[in-house]
Amino acid sequence: MQLDALQVLKRIMASHNINTMRVVPPFEGLENFDYGLRQALDPQFDWQGFGNLLLECVPENTLVFAEGTFELHFAMFHVPDEENTVFLIGPWTTGPRSEEQKEWTLRMIGPEGAAAVQDYYNGVRIVQDNGFAATINAVVSMLFPAEEFQLVEQKEFLPLNFHPDMRYFNEPPFQQEIPVAMLEARYEMEGRILDAVSRGDADAAMAACHQMGRFTYGGRFTGSPYQVKNKMVIMNTLFRKAIERSKVHPYYIDKISARYSHQIENMAMEDERKLLYDMVREYCAYVRRYSLRDYSPLVQKVINHINLNLGSQLSLKSLASMCFISPSYLSNLFKQETGTTLIDYINTQRIGRAAQILSYTDKSVAAVAEQVGILDVNYFTKMFKKSMGTTPTQYRREHRKK
Repeated sequence: MQLDALQVLKRIMASHNINTMRVVPPFEGLENFDYGLRQALDPQFDWQGFGNLLLECVPENTLVFAEGTFELHFAMFHVPDEENTVFLIGPWTTGPRSEEQKEWTLRMIGPEGAAAVQDYYNGVRIVQDNGFAATINAVVSMLFPAEEFQLVEQKEFLPLNFHPDMRYFNEPPFQQEIPVAMLEARYEMEGRILDAVSRGDADAAMAACHQMGRFTYGGRFTGSPYQVKNKMVIMNTLFRKAIERSKVHPYYIDKISARYSHQIENMAMEDERKLLYDMVREYCAYVRRYSLRDYSPLVQKVINHINLNLGSQLSLKSLASMCFISPSYLSNLFKQETGTTLIDYINTQRIGRAAQILSYTDKSVAAVAEQVGILDVNYFTKMFKKSMGTTPTQYRREHRKK
């Protein structure tokens, strides 16, 4: 139950784009628990002492909701059956900072430091759902015996209550440290998205997209339809370049890129997230379907020629001649790299393309057969039934797209 509940909690937080982490000695990476805010405010901060303080100040069998000095919210609890381990959730915010907090920050660290803190705050996820804390409470309570579980709320909780050290605010690097830390984290997450798309890993790409929702772009891509569309155009370009690295042929890249360019041009602002997620999933699907990165350049050339010329008369001899190699060498190389014979590959691609045409058009079976390079309609019907388990006419009846 413990592991299941923790997994559920992680998934819920991921859906809200809220960070989670285990705090455990020797506290490696603890400086990133708030995306580098505390580290920027005090480069000499005692992270070992802070980690030990967290372990000491979070009671056993207790969920602690804490609000820190900069109105950042966290939740934490000791993980049952894991010695010296605190599970930390956050940060998140519940809305704009209060004027009192802004004035305090300005008074303590001056206009440049206050501006840097505000840039940081703008990048933290806003959660206005009143049921959010209740959800955390419900899931965490599953980890503990009901009679022992407690809920504690702390304002200005000591481990999360930072008292700035004025010595560091006059140093030039301070003016940019917080925005730079957020910028580096955002660029890292963008890199994860593109890497996942280039591998065709839709799950990893979507997870990185959810993580990306924690960061802002400094107002460049929000506030107007023009700005939002600019962001989507950039993402479409980045995805296009990502799948190009996976040796997807430019023909397919241009098709999907042009289609999404048209959708972006006609999108409404409220469609941004759905369209982004659709793009991620489909670009990943294109990699899984069309990527040739695992093949040699010669086999890549042959496969691309086949897929882009299915209506032509394709043969082992003609393809070998195109590559200036012998038919026997091409046949052996193709079978070695793909696991199938070249002729079987051609036939499989032709039947697959024919199935698509049958689903989307009213062309006759003979016309479809000719379009995919098979001139004998009876032979085409026999091949189609052997591959798809049904005749072309029956397939169309069952798979017709409205």
